[in-house]
Amino acid sequence: MFDIAWSTIKNRKGGFIAAFIAVICGSAVITACGVLLMSGLLSGVAPERYAGATVMVGGKQTKDVKENFDPHFPERVTVPASTAEQVSRVDGVEKVVRDRTVEMNLHKDDGSARGEPVRLDQPLYGHGWSSTALGPFELSEGSRPSSARETVLDAGLARSAGLEVGDTARLSVGTTPHVYRIVGLVDAPANGLDRQSAAFFTDAQATALSPRPDRLTAIGVLGEDGADADDLAGKIEDAVTGADAATGANADPGAKVVTYTGDGIGDLEFLDVGASRGFLVPLSASFGGTALGVVIFVVSSTLGLVVHQRRRELAMLRAIAATPRQVHKLIGSEVLLVGVTGAVLGAAPGFLAAGLMRDAFAHAGVLPQDFELSFNPLPAVAAVLLTVLGARLAGFIAAFRIARIQPVEALSESEAEREELGSTRKTVGVSLLLLGLVASIVLPLVIPGQVAIAGAGGALVVLMVGSALISPILVQAATRMLTPLFKRSRVSGFLAGANSSANARRLSSAVVPLALGTAMALMQLSMLNTVEATAQEQAATGVVSDYVITSGTTGLSTGVAGKVRDVDGVETVTPVARSQVLLNYIEIDKPASNPFSAQGLDGRDLENTLDLDVREGSMDKLRGDTVALSWMAADTARVDVGDTADINLGDGVHKKLKVVAVYGNGLGFGDITLPHRMLTEHTANQQDTALLVSAGSSGASPQVEAGLEELAAQTPGLAVQSPQEFGAVQQGQFAQQSWTNLIANGLLMLYVLIAVVNTLVMATTGRSREFAMLRLIGTSKRQTRRMMFLESWVVIVTAVLIGVAIAIPPAVGCALGLTGQPIPHIQPLAWIGIIAFVTLLGWLSISLPTRSALRSRPIEAVYAGE
Repeated sequence: MFDIAWSTIKNRKGGFIAAFIAVICGSAVITACGVLLMSGLLSGVAPERYAGATVMVGGKQTKDVKENFDPHFPERVTVPASTAEQVSRVDGVEKVVRDRTVEMNLHKDDGSARGEPVRLDQPLYGHGWSSTALGPFELSEGSRPSSARETVLDAGLARSAGLEVGDTARLSVGTTPHVYRIVGLVDAPANGLDRQSAAFFTDAQATALSPRPDRLTAIGVLGEDGADADDLAGKIEDAVTGADAATGANADPGAKVVTYTGDGIGDLEFLDVGASRGFLVPLSASFGGTALGVVIFVVSSTLGLVVHQRRRELAMLRAIAATPRQVHKLIGSEVLLVGVTGAVLGAAPGFLAAGLMRDAFAHAGVLPQDFELSFNPLPAVAAVLLTVLGARLAGFIAAFRIARIQPVEALSESEAEREELGSTRKTVGVSLLLLGLVASIVLPLVIPGQVAIAGAGGALVVLMVGSALISPILVQAATRMLTPLFKRSRVSGFLAGANSSANARRLSSAVVPLALGTAMALMQLSMLNTVEATAQEQAATGVVSDYVITSGTTGLSTGVAGKVRDVDGVETVTPVARSQVLLNYIEIDKPASNPFSAQGLDGRDLENTLDLDVREGSMDKLRGDTVALSWMAADTARVDVGDTADINLGDGVHKKLKVVAVYGNGLGFGDITLPHRMLTEHTANQQDTALLVSAGSSGASPQVEAGLEELAAQTPGLAVQSPQEFGAVQQGQFAQQSWTNLIANGLLMLYVLIAVVNTLVMATTGRSREFAMLRLIGTSKRQTRRMMFLESWVVIVTAVLIGVAIAIPPAVGCALGLTGQPIPHIQPLAWIGIIAFVTLLGWLSISLPTRSALRSRPIEAVYAGE
């Protein structure tokens, strides 16, 4: 059977080349998703400052969620200082190093109050001198620090800043500066410092600089000679876990202590790497599932068209006694030959596509620039298996009817298509359309929140499959609508109308991928525009203060708020801290824990500086163990005012908080609002992001502005902004998330674009014999081209109408889930541009193959078959 299949493929290259291209591209898409998934599970970066440690002990940076992905805590989970003593008693431990890490800013000491800022290419962290053993760092010049106002810099930092031993430098934590004398320089460890710069102080000064002196960033362990790192790590975990169980310490999931060895130490040293892996795993899994469905859908459409173009040949086989089983085996063998070859060849470009997506994510700021992908062969193997299985299933479905009907009926259908669709196909198609509408619009009304957004987005594929099943009916309807317009061209118009009406199934194979591409582009654009426009509007109108104080450094020290309150004319100062928290809830009978942006506020006199559009409850009650939620977060967790919200703060600490308010401006300011002190105590630097300043009924005045500017001149990094400038910055973080979704779906839309061209070209070139017959009975080349031009409008109009129709319900559902309003934000020019591009693409994909098919002599084309 494979010999016959190979002979068929060689003699019918046109259709099988199209199927081959669809399989190659589909395999590449699935491979790319698999590479991103494996990178999220396996990839990382080598440690730098901890490179010399045998074992590192740190907090558990993920939350265990049964039957779901384990999310990462956005803030560093620190370790109780008492744990170091427990670790030191473990057999095989030679030395224990207590590490405290504080992010800092560097200014040259030029005699002014602010100092001259030094722009660095990487963050600067301060540490105690004892942690140099973890590099290890070697003192290359000068001496170690011996007093609170002495520091040692890494040599690379000193060179880039133009500093030498004996100079003074202004190092600040937030906006609190101290002048230090540089007493020495150290050489970086063998791996170098490519992701950070380091400044070292006395251990006592590092403790004083730390926002949590009772806790450690990490504990470094230097093992005895010959000690195995993994064995020692196991002993340390057993000892610490046993001690905690006996004393009841670390009962909170966010306070669990874990060990790191080898390259895994990089995850502890660089939190952005672990967070990036946590970002890639759920994204690639979700995107991969959607991509697999779209690939199977496109390959099925392409193979269906291939079988449709061969219905005369297959009918002849049935007429000369070929059994249904033999027809299935023949088509199955053809599909396996094309599918296996295409899937194997498509795996290699998939690795390249994954690299391009990594670069796009890094450019958008959601992955570190140096994040390396894990090029494991498993994604390629999985892609080949899934693509081949999908193609085989598609081939079976495509051959199902032609194989099971009677030979005489098969010959009849090979000459003319059946006018009516089967009742089962119509029923399933209509049912899927109804299901898609329910998931798009009804679901956000019944189950609001993130589930509604996910359901509305997934409904697009359901609507597309339903439309594909009844697409011949839609093509016939479009033909009836356009036929009166065809009458201006008597011969070509008549032929175009007759062909479109009689061959609706064939045209529907060209319509489906074009409609899918249109719908995906419109849906993604609508969601992106809705998020951006709503977030920008909320941020711009929600800040009602007269001034905003921000910092160009790591943040605002909490003491700055008191200094601003002392400025003459200032009435209200609202400090704003920012982080992320995990909101825990039950999602369709399964536990879920999702990150939400959070802000810490002082609820007193908040109406003078910030309008969150409170819809229930009161922000005045935001104190103690309380929380205010945006309406979307409240609906996601299914809680209301007076209920209890289950939350893990940024560093993993678990809280049960009473909901005191529900507000509307979540996209502009964050979905979860906590008391200011609660949030800041569980962030790494315990600093503010901004201060909202109101001058009261007098409003902005030169006196207040002059006082704030004077304070800024005396404080490193302090800046005075207008509320409008602050609002513009706020909405950027939400646009980033939208762009992430757009990038993830960009590869899929490119695949659909290729499938559109592929299918249209195949459908057109497969009609060479038909064109030749028309020319033999007197139709000119010009009339044939005109006929195809008119037919192309049937395809394009049907595809655009279907695409727009199935994009609108999910867009409405996403708008309901994101904003609570059923009207998505639409940019008319952008939609017109997409429709114009789809129109041009469809017309070129039909007109150019038509011109090519008309170049041969009619008699040769007739006898050459297809």
